[in-house]
Amino acid sequence: MTRRLNARLGILALPAAALLTALVALCIPADAEATAAPDMPLPPCMNEGGVRTGACPAESDAVAGSGAGRFTAGGSVQVITNPRNPVCSTWDKYADVWSPSPCFARVSAPRIVSCATIDLRNGKQFRELACNLALYKTSQSLPSPLFTMRRPGGVAGYDGRTACGDTPDFNTFVYGGPYTVTPSIWTSRGGSALACEVTFAGPRPNGLYGPTWVKMSVEIGSATTGGSSSVGASKSAEFYVPIDGDLRYDVDVDVTATATIQDADWDNGRVLAVYRATLSNRGGAAAENAQLTIGLPKHVRYQSTSDTSCTPTTATTSPIARGGTVTCTGLTIAPGSFRMFEIVVRVVNATDLDGLQNGELEGMRGVEFDVRVENDTDTTNNTAVAKLDIPFRTGSYGETKTAMQTLIPYFNYQTDIYHSQCNVYKDDIWKRLEQIHAQHPEVFANLSYGGITSGEYDLPLLGKSDGHVGVVVYTKGTHYRRTGIIISGTPSASPLSGESLVGPAEEGSGFAFNGATSDDGRYLRTAADKFPGFPKEESGGGSGDYGFEGRYGYNAAEFGGGTPEPAPAGVSCPFVPDAVVVTTESPVEILVTNSRGQRVETQDGKILKEELDGGIHSMAFPHVDGTYGWTLVLPPDEYDVQLRGTRAGSYKLTLTTFAPDGTPNAVVTSGVTTPGQVDQYAVDAPVVVVTPAPQTPAPPSVQPTGGGGGGGGGALDLLALLSMGGVLGLRLARRSVHRAG
Repeated sequence: MTRRLNARLGILALPAAALLTALVALCIPADAEATAAPDMPLPPCMNEGGVRTGACPAESDAVAGSGAGRFTAGGSVQVITNPRNPVCSTWDKYADVWSPSPCFARVSAPRIVSCATIDLRNGKQFRELACNLALYKTSQSLPSPLFTMRRPGGVAGYDGRTACGDTPDFNTFVYGGPYTVTPSIWTSRGGSALACEVTFAGPRPNGLYGPTWVKMSVEIGSATTGGSSSVGASKSAEFYVPIDGDLRYDVDVDVTATATIQDADWDNGRVLAVYRATLSNRGGAAAENAQLTIGLPKHVRYQSTSDTSCTPTTATTSPIARGGTVTCTGLTIAPGSFRMFEIVVRVVNATDLDGLQNGELEGMRGVEFDVRVENDTDTTNNTAVAKLDIPFRTGSYGETKTAMQTLIPYFNYQTDIYHSQCNVYKDDIWKRLEQIHAQHPEVFANLSYGGITSGEYDLPLLGKSDGHVGVVVYTKGTHYRRTGIIISGTPSASPLSGESLVGPAEEGSGFAFNGATSDDGRYLRTAADKFPGFPKEESGGGSGDYGFEGRYGYNAAEFGGGTPEPAPAGVSCPFVPDAVVVTTESPVEILVTNSRGQRVETQDGKILKEELDGGIHSMAFPHVDGTYGWTLVLPPDEYDVQLRGTRAGSYKLTLTTFAPDGTPNAVVTSGVTTPGQVDQYAVDAPVVVVTPAPQTPAPPSVQPTGGGGGGGGGALDLLALLSMGGVLGLRLARRSVHRAG
């Protein structure tokens, strides 16, 4: 039958996938308002590894069922129950002897089990579901029940009923009924109970997924001598009756996506990948004006697409044009057909793309595809995320350290920069590496580099901090968080003084770092897996937009621009003496507001708010009672200072400004506070005006409960370190740098 059908359609030579597409296209034309489901045979029952597939109705050696014809709207099918054994004649219940034995002693009315369909939208998958779901797009206003049953022709049985099925009374009468009333004897009426007229009461189905059948069940009571039952043991069997209807005329578009490497030229920093999306319309109506949106993370750069309906919109206007979206609009997809799209991208940071895909970094887990179309009946299949299998080269920290020996003749880190710009040291290192790259490209034959930062990390004795920045150098094609060495240019003691290595310019062996890095050519070299926080690409401008497998000075033309623009000025971080310093000893929190209404607020040893245009330096000093003393180094400005009490006790406030010649002007004020009490002060730089306005003074007898003196000592250390011009103190003193980006 299959061969004749295929020959008639003229598609005998097509492969299976093409055959399905052609069949659906023939059966579900896009312009049809209603299309009948095609005739197809039931798929055979298969058992593979204990798993049954296809049409596998329940069977019995005692009974079978059949139906003549097919169900149509308002039409009937005569269903026949076919016992394997003859009708029962007599039962001696005391001896429990049936004649004949076995025989059938009861007939039940047929039962609707479910509906079965060959889902043409899902690769000819055979599945069974409730009839209202299999037959109609919506079950509203359907009659209940969908199927009615009566004896053929409506002729009443012995008991005057027209219901299907029958049960005799063998428990009372040996013949199943009074032998004096011939119609009551079971041998007279059992045969007529085997037929049932089943009528389909619903309207013509409009939501078929494909060829559809009504799955039915018939049942008898099979009696045998010694069975101890007046109606026999229940035996049942299932069978299928086809039903006429129209394929569902709706739109159901889904998207699937894959990703493959097209070219991995690690030596030249050129890694290309192809992302493929397939849009399929599994519905019976054409998808009109569909839109596919492709989200690209910043770790890839758009190159091209296979479809003219697609337009890229990058997330940045810089020449590198990384990330962003690709939008494909005005798409039409015929029912049962599909449409494919290819997007070629350049991977510009393979390590962070890998981190994004495996959840180490926040954001979408790869390249995200999202399709939208009006009247889509199933939106659960409209999104897909494709992950790229990145063929990293093997490497190690030791191999990178060896490869960096080529830098020794050209690179050291002697610098007289004692600057307040948060990123200036990283950008300075980047600039030096770019200069070497331009003049001696052979040095970087096996090295890549890029600007990195880290998230929150812990400093011994000082608590949590953030914003540690540097430049990571690693062997080409490797995962830099596993093989990289981070050069940190901060001219101060590193938070990892026991783990960072410093290498003088003339040798590469290195030793534990315990001093400044700026005046002797030694520089921090920290293995990436020992760097504080989680090393990842530095955001923002400057070198944060370049490097890794992406854009350097030598290959800038590949990214649609010339020489990379100079790094923008970093966010200003205040530095003594060009600063205002606010120091407290517990138990109070600080809220300072500058002349533009921007605030800095502390809470529980953390900066709760930081709204200033630039950055700040800050340090909290824990006391044994759980409170904190604070030192805030702020940009020069006028400030209102509020102190909010956290416990009952005395506090001390020191407000320091600096004269043009650097002479400090410190005003120290003491007070007492209670929980929730607010005291106000003002700083009119460079002169400090102390105008306390306590709301509810605490009783004089209340004494401090914490180690306020310890906080003051720590604050003085920070101020002293900052006043040294940063040679020893910038990184150590800067508990946390709050900066844009």
